Amino acid sequence: MENTELTGTIVPLVTPFGPDESFDPQAMGLHVDFVLEQGADALMPTALTGEGPLLDRSETVAVWDAVWDAADGRVPVVPAVISTTTRGAVGLVRAAEERGAAAVMVAPILPELYAGRAHDDVYAFYADVAGATSLPIILFNYPSLTGVDLVPCLVERLVEIENVRFIKESTGDSKRVHSLHRVVGERLTVICGAPNVALESLALGCRTWITGIMNAVPRSSRQLVQAVADFGDLPLARRIYYEQILPLVDVLAANNNPTGTIKAAVRARAVDVGVPRRPGQDVSLAEQGHLQELMAKVARAEAQTAMQLQSLGRR
Repeated sequence: MENTELTGTIVPLVTPFGPDESFDPQAMGLHVDFVLEQGADALMPTALTGEGPLLDRSETVAVWDAVWDAADGRVPVVPAVISTTTRGAVGLVRAAEERGAAAVMVAPILPELYAGRAHDDVYAFYADVAGATSLPIILFNYPSLTGVDLVPCLVERLVEIENVRFIKESTGDSKRVHSLHRVVGERLTVICGAPNVALESLALGCRTWITGIMNAVPRSSRQLVQAVADFGDLPLARRIYYEQILPLVDVLAANNNPTGTIKAAVRARAVDVGVPRRPGQDVSLAEQGHLQELMAKVARAEAQTAMQLQSLGRR
């Protein structure tokens, strides 16, 4: 297994759909170009923001192929596999490896029928998946989706599996970063997986960030990582976070429609990625108007921040 390094911003791409809810590969290509032009370091198709759990296997692979074609070797591609069965996960992980994935993020959805969501079930799932591939594996800790919380004591067991190299910590609790660093920090890279604790997590030593709002603010997200990781400029990082990141997070928190809001924000940046697959919904006209204004304001702030970062780079 290669010593894969994943740093910077990994965008969990939205999946564009047409009016009939079918996947739109041309729109995906345009979106990939947008996030790469804005500075994204890697791409992650079919994660939660990409409505991965709503795609069947053929759709999932079609999305991956479109992303690989659009990326054209410019950055690593790290597919997400969110599965209710080990068999399904193994098949998709093998497909990812065949396509040249740099790594794969994997999460088991454990409904009530699985032994009370026991830690043994989780360990067995990841052990079986890891045994089917040489790819580095990113654990995905999102308890409200999967039904299981990858608490530090469980992660300590999971790192015994050779391929397990990363964890996307998405609980939104920055104390988890402390705990994981203390318990498994020498064996596992902790990735910030939430927008509302990004500044804290980066300041605590995370060097990689994956979160859905990056679809709309990939440049701002990269600028935040630069300010903290490259220059250690916390005053600048706070300004980026407060003015360019958190206003969009506030919209998500207010309307409880993350995928619809993120897709609407991407449309506000002149990339038409459609609306969520039903029963997901688009935002209201008033919310779309607000996002248009917000994204224009963010774009102006990004230009100002770019000059500040350039000045720091010359010192």
